[in-house]
Amino acid sequence: MGRVIVIARILPEDAETPPESIVEKVKSSLPADTYEILKSKTEPVAFGIHAIYVWIAMPETLEGGTYDLESRLSAVEGVSQVDIISVSRLIE
Repeated sequence: MGRVIVIARILPEDAETPPESIVEKVKSSLPADTYEILKSKTEPVAFGIHAIYVWIAMPETLEGGTYDLESRLSAVEGVSQVDIISVSRLIE
């Protein structure tokens, strides 16, 4: 079974929420047997808000594609918006 890399952009609800705390909440909310967070980075957007980019490995055969991942990320406390930026096959 192959895996894919998903790059997700997460926007916090407000500028007071530290991006690191959202990344930690994301890590704890995703099942480790399905999703693996490979790296994350932040980028300033505007008015003190930082976009959080997260690289996540997941099985390519997961039914529904990235729908489950988007739902889980959107449900994390402090997250305002989730956008899937890229999906590509992981060569291992």
